[in-house]
Amino acid sequence: MMQNNPKNLAGWINIISHVEIPILASTKEQITKLRSNMDCIDLRDLAYVIGHDPLLSLKMLKYQVNRRSHQQVTDITNIEKVLLMIGIKEFFEIIRDCPILEEELSQNTDTLQTCLKTCARAYYAAQLAETMSKSRRDIDPKEIITAALLHETAEILLWLAAPELMIKIRDSLKNNPEIRSKSIQKEILGCTVNELQQELITHWHLPKILLHLIDESYVNDPRVLLVLVSTSIARHTEWSWNRELNYIDIEKCAQILHISNDEAHTIIVNTALRTAKEWKWYQVETAAARIIEY
Repeated sequence: MMQNNPKNLAGWINIISHVEIPILASTKEQITKLRSNMDCIDLRDLAYVIGHDPLLSLKMLKYQVNRRSHQQVTDITNIEKVLLMIGIKEFFEIIRDCPILEEELSQNTDTLQTCLKTCARAYYAAQLAETMSKSRRDIDPKEIITAALLHETAEILLWLAAPELMIKIRDSLKNNPEIRSKSIQKEILGCTVNELQQELITHWHLPKILLHLIDESYVNDPRVLLVLVSTSIARHTEWSWNRELNYIDIEKCAQILHISNDEAHTIIVNTALRTAKEWKWYQVETAAARIIEY
């Protein structure tokens, strides 16, 4: 347990920015399988694996930013392009000694399960963002997908750095469902998780478009709204499929895509069912497992 918890955003940035980012055991397993057939590796196959893991995706973006040359004038959010820039051999060197989330938290089952659920939720949000952005014929869906996938990484890193405080936040929300999560976060952490997420993007010099796409103050931007709705749906369906917030999410999805509520509901459910097929990646109950209750 941390004895001197930070009480402001700057303090948390100092701690979180020094946390070594782990990757999921399933991700490492799949990458090891691909490496065994090195001559036939396709960048799309690697990008597909990385796209399941918000932690490794964050790690790759950080690495690419730190080694970018002066000639590179455009930011890269597409994992395939990141792999193209660094090369497959260098990629394998990067992850060779990566810590594994399940091993790092082997003595803390509660925190591990929460982190795995958050990773699964982030993947579902990214899949929703992809489906919705394609439906809108967005110019660059990859930016939106990456923003949705990384939206929860600050929360995961907080669980790694200060699990006792995150448990306190979780229990406070369970005992006081009428209180907004941001208020509890402010009270316990001195900042909100979203504020921390934005500041980390700035601190790590990640692509500015990611900072814009998760900034709730730009809610009138359809692309920002799409990311927010995708992550909101993923978070709310983790708890239930039949609450008022679920219906609000359906209406927002319908408005963004200019479709009926029934059509929006179908998109949400079908995406949940599709991602549920990959539940073994995270070893946790997925949102789709509770659809039958709805």
